[in-house]
Amino acid sequence: MRKVGKLTMTVCMAAFLVPVFLAGCGKETDSAGSGTVSDGAYEKFEEVELRLSCNGTETANDAKAAYRIADKLSEKSGGRVTMTVFTNDQLSGGNMSKGLEMLCNGTVDLDIHSTSVISNLDNRLMVSTLPWLFSDYQEAEDAFYGEGGEYIDSILQEKGVYYLGAVHNGFKAITNSKHPIQKPEDLKGLKIRIPGGSFFSDFYSMLGASPQAMSWSEVFTALQQGTIDGHDNSLTTINSGNVQEVQKYITISKHTYEAFTVMANQKRFDVLNEDTQNLIRECVEEATKEINQEIIEEEATLEEKFTAENGCEIYELTEEDIADFKAAVLPLEEKYKELYGSNACAAFGAE
Repeated sequence: MRKVGKLTMTVCMAAFLVPVFLAGCGKETDSAGSGTVSDGAYEKFEEVELRLSCNGTETANDAKAAYRIADKLSEKSGGRVTMTVFTNDQLSGGNMSKGLEMLCNGTVDLDIHSTSVISNLDNRLMVSTLPWLFSDYQEAEDAFYGEGGEYIDSILQEKGVYYLGAVHNGFKAITNSKHPIQKPEDLKGLKIRIPGGSFFSDFYSMLGASPQAMSWSEVFTALQQGTIDGHDNSLTTINSGNVQEVQKYITISKHTYEAFTVMANQKRFDVLNEDTQNLIRECVEEATKEINQEIIEEEATLEEKFTAENGCEIYELTEEDIADFKAAVLPLEEKYKELYGSNACAAFGAE
């Protein structure tokens, strides 16, 4: 957990999203106390303290986005809107599903979890993970800030949650400790960690692997001890979790894309005035798009780091390899397109 802005922490689990109006707050002063910055410039924003929970470590993409959002909120509101970030799902004991429940019941005000986790609320939210759906990061970002994002919001609102935006979890690579993965049959017999959900379970089962559902907080130890053979994740998440230290083989497959979705509890959000709501939305979009660009830049350096510093063997699937994988999972893709429905597929260009 890191404190951002002027929030004073308590140890209770009660929700903090209660506007606090202070008497005599007609002026704002600069950091040196030299006088008025702008009389009433920030008074349109409510003085409010927020809590955000996310799954990743402090250096993971979701946490980076959360901290950037918090910094922007404090700066743009003159310190009136502050937010504390709780990483590692620490408020739910590392359990991702319980972390999402805390958002839905209002224990926390905002939350960032991956596509595969929020799909626990509605399986249609997994549509964006269909195999090789996006050609690059810009196409993915455009979808999540376009028709795809609108679709996600429509589904989440049925659960009492607003969708605010998304940051790259990334295109996935497959790691393992046994041998290089270059063709579908190389996955046979491997115990591969998945975050949960029937799609990922079916995907790896169809390729002959043994999928193992597991919370992210347990993955490093399981890989280190050999409880599982491998997993899949973006290069930046692999790096933030130090997975390259215990996995020799990395295949750049880009077989699926996942986003970290930024969400708000509907009831908590609705009590805020319009200016404060708009500020939160603005800060989320600015922060996530900034972090997205930084992720792209970071990924460009990670393959060399993994090979030079960790001795990893990296293989990138060729177009021919991808065609073989696509053919192997085509029945699965068609099954899930039908399951997700035409509206979901149309929103993400998966017709």
